[in-house]
Amino acid sequence: MTVLPAGRQFVLTWGVPRAYGGLTAALLQRSRLFDRLGGAPVTVLTCDDRADPAATAAELSERAALSPGVRVLNLWDWLRENDLRGRAVGPTAGFAPLPADSSEERAEGLLRRRVRTDARGAVVQIDHLRADGTLAVSDRRDVPAANGDVRRVIVTCDGSGEPRAAWRGVRALYAAWLDRLTAGEPAFLLVDSKAMARFAARYRRPHVVVLHVVHGSHLTEDGTEVRPSRAEVFARLGAFDAVVFCTARQARDVRRRVGPLPLLAVVPHPVARVAVPAAARQGAVVIARLEGIKRVEDAVQAARRAADRVPGLTLEVFGDGPERAALERSAGADGLVRFRGFDPSARDALVTASVLLLTSRSEAFSLVVAEAMAAGCLPIAYDVPYGPRELIDHGRTGWLVEPGNVDQLAETLARALSTDERRLARMRRDAMTRSAALDESAVLTRWAVVLRRAARRHRARRATWRLRELLRRRLRIG
Repeated sequence: MTVLPAGRQFVLTWGVPRAYGGLTAALLQRSRLFDRLGGAPVTVLTCDDRADPAATAAELSERAALSPGVRVLNLWDWLRENDLRGRAVGPTAGFAPLPADSSEERAEGLLRRRVRTDARGAVVQIDHLRADGTLAVSDRRDVPAANGDVRRVIVTCDGSGEPRAAWRGVRALYAAWLDRLTAGEPAFLLVDSKAMARFAARYRRPHVVVLHVVHGSHLTEDGTEVRPSRAEVFARLGAFDAVVFCTARQARDVRRRVGPLPLLAVVPHPVARVAVPAAARQGAVVIARLEGIKRVEDAVQAARRAADRVPGLTLEVFGDGPERAALERSAGADGLVRFRGFDPSARDALVTASVLLLTSRSEAFSLVVAEAMAAGCLPIAYDVPYGPRELIDHGRTGWLVEPGNVDQLAETLARALSTDERRLARMRRDAMTRSAALDESAVLTRWAVVLRRAARRHRARRATWRLRELLRRRLRIG
């Protein structure tokens, strides 16, 4: 068993949505790995204020997403049952609970939230209720400030609904929650969500080693700039004890941008080995969320164009999302393209399909490509940074296609499905061999090394912080 460094393990992300995608699947997979093979229980922390515990639990159970030592805690549900120390509630705290006739949201028949919106429909207050109907937390986003602006104030309440403690701004609440959960004990905090990374870049505690795990590509679609959604965090990468990327090429590109200061590391997602039957394979498969960035319409068009050259061709599309209705209309009703919706067992299709189509606008690791290769399903992927380029040896373990070139995609699909079976069998063996480098035990060993390096850097920085604080105190005294 690989031994992870001593310390409690926490994961911080925004939420676990219904039919969650690659980021959440990857962090849960890593958490199970830490628990099962690393012997380190993991607590996954979520901050989504729309969380429905019953729906989340059902989703996680349906997908067998948790192991015995992995649990999920949501901030707002935790506050319904626990006390948290904060500022005393003063007369200007802005505490004004919503009346019973406010807009209400329920889950499993229980009233969980009251919501107030402004004239434009923007949420300006959420009151979180306990199961017995008492007020647990009042979260106001329109409290007048002395400078004429408005600020966000969160007030927690006791069992009778009376105010108990307040925080100015949600990041102060996040920090207090983490302080309470870590309780001064050595801990590692792995931050997967780019939204939560903005907070975590400023969360600094002597006992907590903070790592940011970057799942997606940091670049705009043309590859020239950092995405606006990542700009704030990428300007502060040195604030983390380590920043972890899924591919070496992305880490190198980021290093050229940010210089030598941050500790950048590379750990790919683990890929479990699967039993691959000797039965004949047929058709193509897509496993993706049906949204614009995945460009599934290109896969649909390519399948239709290739069908003239490949009799009996079918394309199975697993996934759901806002583009589904439009995709179904464009696919036609002849059964060539079949939409299966969200299915927790979609990956099982990889052991029977001949090829996988990946048509994303951007990728960081392309876990589905690695899983396809492990299952002997050959990937045909747009040649976008970063994952496909590092996983696929063109013509040997799959095929790379010019991004957005549907004609080339269709030609490659038709050629792949018409290739001699002996050559395909050799390619499938090579693909499975390539994916073996991503074995769970090997990936866990890499995580252990990165966590130790991050802990050493944290200790060195902690000594620097103490020295700076000592100097500041002496200057004040002098």
